[in-house]
Amino acid sequence: MPEVTVVITAYNLEKYLPECLDALRNQTFRDFDLLIVNDCSKDSTPQIVSRFAEEHPGRVQFVSTPHNLGKPGRVRNYALDSGLVTGKYVIFLDGDDTPELTFLEKLHTAAERDGAQIALCAYDRFEDGTGHVLCEEMRGFPGVIELPAEDDVLAFLNGSLWNKLIRTEIIGDVRIPDFSVGEDLCFGLALFGKCTRIACVDEVLLHYRVHAGSVISNTDLATIRAFAAECARLLDETKTQPLLHDMIALVTFIHIGISMAMRAWDNGKIDNRAFLRENRDYLKRQGLLSGSRFLRLSSLRRHGVRGAAIWACKVCYRLRAMGAFLGLYNLFKKCFKIDVKF
Repeated sequence: MPEVTVVITAYNLEKYLPECLDALRNQTFRDFDLLIVNDCSKDSTPQIVSRFAEEHPGRVQFVSTPHNLGKPGRVRNYALDSGLVTGKYVIFLDGDDTPELTFLEKLHTAAERDGAQIALCAYDRFEDGTGHVLCEEMRGFPGVIELPAEDDVLAFLNGSLWNKLIRTEIIGDVRIPDFSVGEDLCFGLALFGKCTRIACVDEVLLHYRVHAGSVISNTDLATIRAFAAECARLLDETKTQPLLHDMIALVTFIHIGISMAMRAWDNGKIDNRAFLRENRDYLKRQGLLSGSRFLRLSSLRRHGVRGAAIWACKVCYRLRAMGAFLGLYNLFKKCFKIDVKF
């Protein structure tokens, strides 16, 4: 049984997958196997994987979905249900991202050293084609986060799975919700509740590619609404757990109130004025424009510029001025080629 199973989901990634596989081929940590799930690609992705599997007999398991599942979460659930995730730890990668050669070694070392059920690392997001680095994320966290947390630290952990090494046994029957944006975050929140420790590696060990085909660039209204509905369900479910409820309130405001508003703004098919009115009503209904302890200025000020920006967005929603904030933010992005996620 390998120490780590690396799950890669792939759909039409012939342009990017070889770079990802080369980085995995040369990892300094060797006790791992690969489970590559092809979601009925129409390009040469299957041939690329087959050749790689032939070069590494016994290390690569290659399966294809019976039909195109269409969503990354569904493909990852397919992997979890396949019986082929046999490692003590599992990590889910996108086939168009590139890990550093020490990626697995440093995450595994942190998890084992600190007795953590999840180990995560910093990453950067770079622009496809130019290679321009848009930002670095997940820097500056404590080396170990003890759970249950007594503050809002979990709200600022990114929701993606590709920078997280997970102890396989804690997953159990937990599965990724069936929508395309925010599903990883909701899955992660469920897993955090089963952890006693999270280890954080304060190094950029993964490079996330942003391109026109990325889900992040094509988020539609139905997807945002499904994500918002799941957040509302979590808020309702945790009403009797004040600390957890307030943490999820902050998560919801950051992701639905800010991140999804930014994605909607970038999607020319969405009526942004109507969406922001709908979003404001949603936030007000969930009590996120007043009340929650982690959304107060006294709490957010501890997070410096990021906290101030979150507070500013809350004020903008109250004043019905979020559109102006997003317009200025997009002008900032275009002028300085920097895109900081909340």
